Amino acid sequence: MKIYKALLFVALIAAVCSCSTTKNIDKGNTPKNNQVSNHAPKNNAVANYLKQVEANRQTAKAVTASISLDIMLKGNGVSCSGKLKMRRNDVIQLSLSVLFMEVARFEFSPKEVLIIDKFHKQYVRASYDEVSFLKNAGLDFYALQALFWNEIFVPGEKTDVPASRFSMSSAGEHTVLTIADAPKLNYEFMTLTESQLFDRLNVEGKNSSDTGQFVWTYGDFTKLSGKQFPKSMTMKVTGVGSDMECEMSLSGLSNDNNWEGHSTPSSKYSQRSAESLLKSLF
Repeated sequence: MKIYKALLFVALIAAVCSCSTTKNIDKGNTPKNNQVSNHAPKNNAVANYLKQVEANRQTAKAVTASISLDIMLKGNGVSCSGKLKMRRNDVIQLSLSVLFMEVARFEFSPKEVLIIDKFHKQYVRASYDEVSFLKNAGLDFYALQALFWNEIFVPGEKTDVPASRFSMSSAGEHTVLTIADAPKLNYEFMTLTESQLFDRLNVEGKNSSDTGQFVWTYGDFTKLSGKQFPKSMTMKVTGVGSDMECEMSLSGLSNDNNWEGHSTPSSKYSQRSAESLLKSLF
């Protein structure tokens, strides 16, 4: 088993908005006013509940943790450890290690993606438009940030989460916030009604022919800087060819902000295009 295939984790993230084919991607464009009015809440119920959910957001500028990853693809499993370091609106840094040696590092910043392949001494530095699976999925830094920080988001929006974009319903112990005007994909943000914690995202196509589904689940919440934060995150993609699942467990959570957020690849490393590196990995 090639432990280096743990890099597939990034491909799982990219699948969040691509539930069937890239032709069905929702670009997250803000709808026209007449579209919003058709779905806008008749009262402030959605806005008030959304405020309660957002009140649970981590207020600290940074989050760091040690991680362990268990990945399943085509019936094969692989595990590795690593570090997750995040600084709000600045960087998401994910490093993967084998036998306490870092073999790969991913850095997502608002303008670019940096992938350092230490195992093969090579790297990629590219804009989001230059990494096809990110571009095709309509993903940018702010969508990825929301996923890792356990926050509700609207595709295409940087930080604002307008209540007018959502409808609200009940499902057992959950209150479901659905993006009401997404033209091709359904985004369901499931929150625990009693605690207003966001604990599951479901994304799937609106057409019956769209068989793909992406699910990101949060669990094992703990206090971090006075707010609840998940110690486990599970990402699962089904119906798009090969089913994939990744479980990430976090430990040693802190709000440490004393770390270098932007890496510089070694001068001994060769630079490659994003597509050529990803083809060699996957």
